[in-house]
Amino acid sequence: MEPNRIFGRVGCDPGDADGVRKVLMRQGSSFKIPLVLAGIWLVTLAYGGQAHPLGGDDDGAVRVASAAERGGGARGVADDDDDDEPKDYWAPIPFDRTNFEEVRQQVKKRYIDPVDAESWAYAQAASWAVSSHDEDNRLLLPESFYRERRDDPNEKGLLKGEVTKLHPGDPFVILGESEVKEEDDKRRLSDDEIRALRKRQQDRSRALKQAWLATDFSAKDFDRVMGFIKREFEPAGDWTYKKAWVAAAQGYLYSLDPHSSLVAKSAWEDSTRKTTDSSFDGIGAILTKRPDSDYTLVESPIQGQPAVKAGLRAGDQIIEVDGKDIKGESLSKVVSRIRGERGTAVKLKLLREGHPAAIEISIVRARIAIKNVSGFLVDHHTDVGYIKVTGFVRTTDIELERVYRELEAKTQSGHLRGLILDLRNNSGGRLNQGIRVSDRFIGDGLIVSVKNRNTREDEMYRATTTGSWDVPMVVLVNDGTASAAEIVASAIQDNKRGIVIGDRTFGKASVQTLYSPILQDDYYIKLTVARYYSPSGRTVQVMGVRPDIEVTPEIDGVMPLGFREENLSGHLAPLDFDYRSANHHAARRAEACVASTGIARKVYEADPNPALKFDYQLMYGADVLECLGADGLVLQQHTPTPTTP
Repeated sequence: MEPNRIFGRVGCDPGDADGVRKVLMRQGSSFKIPLVLAGIWLVTLAYGGQAHPLGGDDDGAVRVASAAERGGGARGVADDDDDDEPKDYWAPIPFDRTNFEEVRQQVKKRYIDPVDAESWAYAQAASWAVSSHDEDNRLLLPESFYRERRDDPNEKGLLKGEVTKLHPGDPFVILGESEVKEEDDKRRLSDDEIRALRKRQQDRSRALKQAWLATDFSAKDFDRVMGFIKREFEPAGDWTYKKAWVAAAQGYLYSLDPHSSLVAKSAWEDSTRKTTDSSFDGIGAILTKRPDSDYTLVESPIQGQPAVKAGLRAGDQIIEVDGKDIKGESLSKVVSRIRGERGTAVKLKLLREGHPAAIEISIVRARIAIKNVSGFLVDHHTDVGYIKVTGFVRTTDIELERVYRELEAKTQSGHLRGLILDLRNNSGGRLNQGIRVSDRFIGDGLIVSVKNRNTREDEMYRATTTGSWDVPMVVLVNDGTASAAEIVASAIQDNKRGIVIGDRTFGKASVQTLYSPILQDDYYIKLTVARYYSPSGRTVQVMGVRPDIEVTPEIDGVMPLGFREENLSGHLAPLDFDYRSANHHAARRAEACVASTGIARKVYEADPNPALKFDYQLMYGADVLECLGADGLVLQQHTPTPTTP
């Protein structure tokens, strides 16, 4: 059976203050995650002003292990079908101490690095278990950390709860839920303020870990905490003692790195299905919510969908839905008001720039299809194609072939003069699909190598010599381009096959495997088991793929601060590697050519307030393709010589 390795970024929505909690619920829990203890609450706060991205919840970097490996065991879219409350995938799944111990054994046997400090893992397991109850949410902290930080204003009153100790000599305390919580700052933060928040969070996370290591928290301490939970926590709502064990396992895995976790099998299947292709009844628009506004903003209608036909425009501010004032409502609540049965109408009241009074439009809902791979011919550039790949699932290479052939058939010349491959906000997917997509564009040479803990030789994946497309190309990337998508981008860059444009990518170069437990087949244990390296021998871990030409999302704009692997607590460390893109000289010549002959700015200035959001990076990429052809700058593929880091 072919290993089903899947690469991807952590699937949290940085635009949602509950994003991390919701994603971990979907992946493996239905309890309240102790964000303070997990070391991520300031990160979610820092990203309260970003747009809701379009995409799935893949936390990727995973493969489904074969039977031999298992040891014999078996943004929001204004039409998205996500519920306000996440589905409880763990409700029907039994989980107890036996399952927790199996998680520990899998970690010892398979994790990428030996776990030297199990006291830290046990402490995190106990902390997450203590915070698992929705109605009796408590915190477990080292006593030294608690005493040092209980009056710190940056804790926002969270450490003011009643103190409990299991034994007078214990170096840790259990805090009841505080009644002195401070409200989060709702205003939009500057980049400098976000950087300061992140720095405080990183310092806090390091201090917390060091305090826990100093306590030498043991397996016996963990058992005593679990006993306390069983005695003191009353079943309420959907909470049972089982959820404390699920939480403990999640905490144990999270102590290793941000990509190891439990994943309910049904949650994984739902996530894969949504990424592959999804359809729903709605209006076809991408919405966003910013903390400095009480209303919802239209980021962009989706081309060809009812919202465009009805006159909805990028930048419109929605103030009423069917006569209901939506001031202060969450994005998910607004989305739920707008979606509905196809053929029915929804009335929106809008504020639009340049209009002195609110306007109303009625939009008839329809069936909206969101494809994993989609494309079109680029306006103003004859026979230049654009293909967007959202994720790497089982059918990605087949769909890529289909869309590519469809675009070819629409050209005037019978072939594409150039291609823009859009990997922005592509959170990753299957390794074999990343390789196959790369193989479509690389005629010969190395695509990626994988270094495992338990194998002496690297796994080397090379391009085949037949069936590749030699179309001139550029690749669009940003901070949401992760893992398998970074494999494709780095392979194309290292092999001098195309120009990479946009912003530095996410920086996740680790491999995870999904292991089914021996006695059950209803959840996975997802573990980091390997690192991957680009053809030049570099790893993009933390560093990401740096574009050959940096281009901001908006014309004359600034590059967004971004959210990357380096902003996740407990990530694998970067490895030093001195890298200079093989495209460096060609990119500088193309950049100069675009500055003198490009038309992206002219297109924008001709219609500065379009119905669909102007995609400057896309249009800049088309200009680069024109320069590659007109000025004879077509790249000559070469095979890089890997360097051992």
